[in-house]
This record gives sequence, structure tokens and C-alpha cells, in this order.
Amino acid sequence: MILTEEIRTILLYSRDEAMRTGCYAIAPEHLLLGILRHGDNAAVRTLGQFGLDPAAVKADLDGRVFREQAIPYSDEDDISFTRSALNICSYTLMEAMRCNQDVSSIHLLAALCDCPGDFCSTYLHGRGITLQVLRTIMSRSSEASTRKTSLPETEDLNKLLSVFYRDKEIFS
Repeated sequence: MILTEEIRTILLYSRDEAMRTGCYAIAPEHLLLGILRHGDNAAVRTLGQFGLDPAAVKADLDGRVFREQAIPYSDEDDISFTRSALNICSYTLMEAMRCNQDVSSIHLLAALCDCPGDFCSTYLHGRGITLQVLRTIMSRSSEASTRKTSLPETEDLNKLLSVFYRDKEIFS
């Protein structure tokens, strides 16, 4: 199980979205904004299946997190994850492991759906997108090429999880 280039790009975009919206911390909303900014991924296609327009979702999220002034790029090293965003990243890895797949946008979307009390979870649930629905979609997915042949060793999973907790490595 690996972090795909897609998920790495989404995490970079999430940092950029936090900075664009004037936040020094990547929150769950920024993770969803990162998915939307990436554009060509299974999560965005899934949102489209539910009739959600990415531009409208972005506008809703911006209305929630946007501050008056963006963070200057000279401060990019000061950007970190909120505790809830770290939890979502960890859950993303576990969801990919459960599916025996490399980590991708759909696993991140699933994790965003399963964060009780969080704005993203409430937002997605209100539009019919739940963890159970996403798991059904993932299990029916014909993207067998991303399916792994064996489960990762505990040591490998711990290495992946540690990347999120030393979040500067993600942005290297």
C-alpha cells in the first residue's frame, strides 16, 4: 500500500487551499478543497454522480473557511494539520488498507464522511454521501488495477501513518 501521486498532490493542494483561505492549519474542509482542486479523480467523479457541482461545493467550503487575507508563501513551512485533519488522514490509510488498495482520493472522501460532528461529514451526509455508500461504490469499482495482492505489514502501515504526523515530509 502506497500513497499515490494523486493523494500526494491532493495533500499539497490542501496546504495551498489552507493558505489561500488564510489558515495556518489544514482542516478537513481544506482536504475536500484539495480533492476538488485536483479535479480529475474518483472522489470528484463520485461527487458528480450525486449531482454535486465542484464549483458549488468549493463556494460552500470557501464560505465556511475563507478569511480576509491569504497566508504568504514565505510562511508555507508554518502550515500544519489540525487534529481532526490528522485523524482523517489516518482513517484514509486504514480505509485503503481495508480495501487492499493504494491510497487514493476516494479513500480520503470516505474518511471525510466518517468524521462525526465535522462540517464536511455533515455537508456530505446531507447530500446522500455516506461512508456506507462510498464503500459500496468502492467495492463495485472496476479499477482492479489499484487492488493490491497482499495486505501491508504493520511496519509499513506505521511508516505511512508517521508521514502524516511529521507532516513536513508530505510537502517535500
